Amino acid sequence: MLLPFLIFWILIFLARHELGWRGCLIAVALWLGLLFACFYSGLSSYVFVAIQAFIDVVLILLVFKGDIPIR
Repeated sequence: MLLPFLIFWILIFLARHELGWRGCLIAVALWLGLLFACFYSGLSSYVFVAIQAFIDVVLILLVFKGDIPIR
């Protein structure tokens, strides 16, 4: 459950030039909103991790321009 959390913050660090400060702030606000929504609604932590992994995928697509170079 720690891996999507670490990937999110690494991607925010890598995307700081792509997204700018406003985009990074929106991503962090979205993450905090998700955290509070899952905490106060009583949803399982697995739901939080699944949605956070989806946010990570969106950030990966934004940072690497839709394709992750393998070579």
